[in-house]
Amino acid sequence: MNKKCTIIYATESGTSQEVAEKLSRDLVLYEIKPRLIDVTNYNKLELPMEKIVIFVLSTTGHGEVPDPMKPLWNFLLIKSLPSNSLANTKFAILGLGDSSYTTYNFAAKKLYQRLQSIGGTPLLRRGDADDQHDLGIDYEVEKWSQELISKLLTIYPLSPNFNINNIKNQLNKSKYNIKIDKINENNKEIKYEIPTQFYKSKLKVNKRITVEEWEQDVRHIELDISECKELQVPIKYQSGDVAYVLPKNPIKRVNEFIELLGLHSNWIIESIEPIDKEITQSPTLLKLPITIYDLVRCYFDIMGSPRRYFFELLSHFVTNPIEKERLEFFSSTEGQDDLRTYNQKEKRNYIDVLKEFPSIEIPFEYLFDLIPPIKPRPFSISSSSLLNPNTIHLTVGINTYTTPFRRLFRTGLCSQYFSSFLNDNDNNIVPIFIKESGARLPKSNEIPIIMVGPGTGCAIFRSFMQERLYFKNNSDNNNKLGDALFYFGCRSESKDYYYRDEFESNLEKGIISKLSVAFSRDGKDGKKVYVQQYIENDSDLIWDIINNRNGYFYISGSSGRMPKDVKQSLLTIIKSNLLKNNNNNNNNNNNNNNNNNNNNNNNNNDDENNIDEIVNNYFEKLEVEKRFITETW
Repeated sequence: MNKKCTIIYATESGTSQEVAEKLSRDLVLYEIKPRLIDVTNYNKLELPMEKIVIFVLSTTGHGEVPDPMKPLWNFLLIKSLPSNSLANTKFAILGLGDSSYTTYNFAAKKLYQRLQSIGGTPLLRRGDADDQHDLGIDYEVEKWSQELISKLLTIYPLSPNFNINNIKNQLNKSKYNIKIDKINENNKEIKYEIPTQFYKSKLKVNKRITVEEWEQDVRHIELDISECKELQVPIKYQSGDVAYVLPKNPIKRVNEFIELLGLHSNWIIESIEPIDKEITQSPTLLKLPITIYDLVRCYFDIMGSPRRYFFELLSHFVTNPIEKERLEFFSSTEGQDDLRTYNQKEKRNYIDVLKEFPSIEIPFEYLFDLIPPIKPRPFSISSSSLLNPNTIHLTVGINTYTTPFRRLFRTGLCSQYFSSFLNDNDNNIVPIFIKESGARLPKSNEIPIIMVGPGTGCAIFRSFMQERLYFKNNSDNNNKLGDALFYFGCRSESKDYYYRDEFESNLEKGIISKLSVAFSRDGKDGKKVYVQQYIENDSDLIWDIINNRNGYFYISGSSGRMPKDVKQSLLTIIKSNLLKNNNNNNNNNNNNNNNNNNNNNNNNNDDENNIDEIVNNYFEKLEVEKRFITETW
């Protein structure tokens, strides 16, 4: 029997590719022969001829498919496609997302519905992997993958001599054949080359903008892009865009990792070839040849948190029986609570784990199976190219934390990267690429806007203000700027009210019409004040802007409670005003129709019962019109 299926992944950060490759290798163990393909290389005309197709994809922006998938998605949206186009195709969809976003797995949901509408038959339920789960996306990925395998085995039964128990003890082949020059007799000097997807910006300014004694270190970063020409076209950006920064691992931890595994910094990797090109793609974000040192410093995410598969695979490479038993338990279904306590809660990284299993003997080629590549980190750009055509500004919070049990002090990878420029000689080159976000200023500067950006969430609104300043200074009529309300929040007026002079100057110049700042730790009697309280105080003004003047409402910042609380405040404003308008209409009707009191009272009760639905419909209309926009992380 020809046991084939196609797995299509759509990725921007690389996670979908990792998941799809792991799924492909798992299917091979069950005698299924998948064809793995990047959606960029997929011929859309093949889709109706697929017997079984599996999609693995994330959601980007405001519920959109990843950029590489947009050509296929636009093709699928063609209205003239017959409703039986995929009549002979069974499909499965695994979405990778984060439930703290309102558009959680929207891309997967839309794709699932569209494939059904043109005749496709779902093999099983849609998978919705959630990065907010205690075990991250692994929890749903593992669960859904097993369900998929069970469904596929009803279509492609196992051969009679197949022993399913062998799978538990079977070590997959490594993904790559790797050629290494361990001698380097000619003393070749290999210079690290930044991946072709990135521009080489130069760090120009790295200034702390919170006071030195304050608990949180926030940096104002300026990157010089005047000489960024690597991609044949000059780098360009707009207000609201996002800069993706590719960080490097700390030198001290790089040397520790190399020594831990018995490697040598000057070994040279000359080639990396997939063993099975049907189920493995060549590594991205990597240019060859490369030294072991640069591979560990610039490619492997050794400071990241290991996923479940890491523990499963590592169990094959320890020689101590007790260590092996512990790793096997961590990778088992029964051991997930213990793994969560040991790994996710304690924020262990790859180096931490490897040090705690000293009997490890890892074949070098398996490092690419064990440790994923460093992912670029996104930052909202806090400048406008109209005022700053040769620089990009970022507002970066240095992420530090203490682990809950061992009480170890830690700093995030990109935070360490920016901090290292103070004492690390890397020629201050920062690899970046620019991506459009869903947040844009209205096409007309006369349309009013409401901006809510506590903490580093102010970055995107700083870029908006700079753009408005440019238009004000270069306009024939300086009075054509619409109202702009800005709600900023921080902990203390004297400690972390960054960009204060700039924001207050913008208020004086009329770039913004209202500035409200909430200080959560400066309140009387220890009472905390948050931005949503100021928003509720401006209920009438906000309703006028949203309802009567077709204004825009933006939220930017951490994806914790703040966006939900601010949204709820807006919903409360909408509800109270819709009720007020409804009551006014009923009063007018009563005055004009004194003989119909009973009917009016009944209508009033019906409207109040349906008010929540009316509010939700009103809010959904704002989202559809892209007048309510969130940028959270």
